[in-house]
Amino acid sequence: MKAEYLITGATGQLGAALQKLLGSNAVGTDLPEVDVTEPDSIRAAVDRIDPLWIINCAAVVDVDLCQRKPDLAFKVNRDGVRNLAVTGRKLLTISTDHVFTGFKGQKTPFLEGDRTSPANIYGESKLLGEVEALNADPDNIVIRTSWMYSSMKGMIPFFWKSLSEDGEVMAVCDQIACLTFAPDLAEAIIDIITHGGSGLYHIAAGPGVTPAEAAGRLAESTGGSVGKVSWSDLNLDAPRPVYSEIATSRGIQIPSVWDAIERWRNYYV
Repeated sequence: MKAEYLITGATGQLGAALQKLLGSNAVGTDLPEVDVTEPDSIRAAVDRIDPLWIINCAAVVDVDLCQRKPDLAFKVNRDGVRNLAVTGRKLLTISTDHVFTGFKGQKTPFLEGDRTSPANIYGESKLLGEVEALNADPDNIVIRTSWMYSSMKGMIPFFWKSLSEDGEVMAVCDQIACLTFAPDLAEAIIDIITHGGSGLYHIAAGPGVTPAEAAGRLAESTGGSVGKVSWSDLNLDAPRPVYSEIATSRGIQIPSVWDAIERWRNYYV
């Protein structure tokens, strides 16, 4: 089947949102059909689909798993991007706010030109994937985003379910980033591609919030209570950036975090 777009990692939150928007213009793939760590697997898919664009949503995104198994993180998040970048097709790949190590008290969002300093193995592996994509072709596209959620997956659905069913939820109160609704990100990605974009973009829903703030907004509807916890008390394997709010200097905007959460609530609840 021929198509303009080949989506890797198409069963994930963003991949599914992109597939829904692009319809028959895209072929979605995922494991075991297409493995980005296996060049022969990629080549077979490219030969079969003959895409103009590869949109890479395949990744190891479990931050703590990456910290425990760095070889796996680099194999997928760095080498997988390299394998896609050498196919001769245009490539858009997804990266993360974890390429930054924000500090307590910081209030200025990171822009595309700001110096990177990965917070953990996940951030390092994704940053190296960015390098692979843009070194292969500066006209390729890298999208950094943050804390993605969709209809039934991610932080917002989890908070809503816990508040509605249990009447309470625990949420981190000292980590600030951007909660991003996958369908909004998918629309921005298609807009960037169709308008001839290239290079690095930050696409995330501002302003930056703590998970506890987001849970508190949901609790206004459910009537549940939000308990606050520090991420450092959770004994996680990987360190987290305390502040990793990102914003763009490139003129691409998506709806705000509160607008997106309200639309999610109205549509899915």
